[in-house]
Amino acid sequence: MSAQSDYWQRLAAKRLSRRRLLAGAGTAALGGAVAMLVGCGSGGGGRSASSATTTAAPSPVAGGNVTFGRLAYVLGIDPHIDLTGLDINRLVYSYLYDWDATTEEMVLNNLAEGFEQPDPLTYIFTLRQGVMTHPGDYAGANDEMTAEDCRQSFLRRGSSITSPDKRFPYRIAGSRDKAMLDAALQAPDRYTFTFTMADPFVAALSEMARSSWAIVPAKVINEYGLRLSQRAHGSGPFMLEEFRGTERIILRRHPNYFHQGRPYLETIAYLWITDGSSLLDAFESGVHDVCGATLDKEWYDGNKRKDEYRVSRGNALSFHAIQYKITRPPFNDPRVLAAIDLAIDRDSYIETVLDGEGQYNGPVPWALQQWALPQEELRAFYEPDRGRARALLAEAGHGAGFRVTLKLPRVSDAVFLADTASLIVQSADRIGVDLELDAPHPISVPILVLPGNFDMALMRVGPIDEPGQALSAYHSNGTTGNGNETNYTNPQLDQLIDAQAREFDPEVRRGLIYEAQRLILREHGPQVALPSGYEYSARWRHAHFPGEDGAAPPPGKLPYGCDIWTEKGDG
Repeated sequence: MSAQSDYWQRLAAKRLSRRRLLAGAGTAALGGAVAMLVGCGSGGGGRSASSATTTAAPSPVAGGNVTFGRLAYVLGIDPHIDLTGLDINRLVYSYLYDWDATTEEMVLNNLAEGFEQPDPLTYIFTLRQGVMTHPGDYAGANDEMTAEDCRQSFLRRGSSITSPDKRFPYRIAGSRDKAMLDAALQAPDRYTFTFTMADPFVAALSEMARSSWAIVPAKVINEYGLRLSQRAHGSGPFMLEEFRGTERIILRRHPNYFHQGRPYLETIAYLWITDGSSLLDAFESGVHDVCGATLDKEWYDGNKRKDEYRVSRGNALSFHAIQYKITRPPFNDPRVLAAIDLAIDRDSYIETVLDGEGQYNGPVPWALQQWALPQEELRAFYEPDRGRARALLAEAGHGAGFRVTLKLPRVSDAVFLADTASLIVQSADRIGVDLELDAPHPISVPILVLPGNFDMALMRVGPIDEPGQALSAYHSNGTTGNGNETNYTNPQLDQLIDAQAREFDPEVRRGLIYEAQRLILREHGPQVALPSGYEYSARWRHAHFPGEDGAAPPPGKLPYGCDIWTEKGDG
């Protein structure tokens, strides 16, 4: 079974002092820098790190606090409803298990202590006894977690309107009907959670380890319903002590956590600074132990050998993409889509926007190397040809060009997005296409591209850590069963995407994924992925995480947060 790592996510900002190599209408229209989704930790992104010293790692000590800097607000921490606090959910709730991206195997370190799969459709989990919920004054406090908690959580996550990806619950139920999902999820006894899927799903095991599949106590679900946005009552290694999503979030260790002696830390704090430059300054001055600013190659090269930092680099699992509403003119003509593709010089994009480090992306990003199309194939396909682009526009009746709005989000600090938009604007201008930037939207990405809400948009996509996840953006039903943002539909492509989701033979699946990508490329849309490079992270060396210096965490690793510790003590 094949999948990549389940990256925990954090929103961050690009430092205002980042090298600006592009200029013009796009940059002027944007100002600032953009908050981007970046991966953090080790795993499927191919993360590596370097440091000035290679001394033996010190032994962990209990106590103290680690502070994370953050740019973008956490609007809510309901794991089944909200998407902005998934990394925090990972600390306050239990999960069935973790997923090891290197071996592509589950790690039974959490609520489930046993797993059986007698056939490709049947999943049976034996739960660990004695996993207790957080103490406090709420329904379900100091209770033992049971199979009914798993059943109710899967039902709630699988039927939530705002769930980011419903492919898995639909395949459990064989329907979008909540009653069918309810019937499929079973808790035959207190410590057994099981279901039999209606349709095979190759990514099922990696999917259940994602941050949105938290196990919320059934009594908490029944008591609070949709009112869990700014409260959390779970059984994870930390408890929510304070929630001020625009200022700070404070977590305190769970005193009755089932892994004895864990977590090491007494508290974890998340502090907000909504200016990217100030956010980085706060890290460099020691206010934050873990950097929340988006770091570029220049900062990485200048700081990776400093003894006081632990700095790492990993393949980017996110990328920018142009999306078209292909049901509307002029983008309902494939020749127009092909012309814009031919106008974009991706090598120039890598050199200027990505600091000279990057690879071409097809529908599946290059970071998923065993599933992505070969670089030589993508480079040959995307070789720029402005003469051919102008000829295609003329054939489509746009010899004099046309004008259209390019929609993009605007959040604080949009330097990286400004550079990307500028290159697209300049490329389009060279073939007679006038792109007018529209960036008055300090809102979330999904709202920006609601069906019918744009003609052409520049979006940040990802993180993508599984090929079917990437391809679902092109499926007629999308990830939610209600279509995709661009209104694109192709029955032949749908069949290929559905087939790869059922195929457990990696070689056969790879062939289906390649075929689906090549079909999408030939149509030049509706979502065209731009190149992507690397992501960088940094922390002060006194803050220790499992898998020091970017190495893979050791076998038998504990749930996220348990083994973070600090040499700084309580200071």
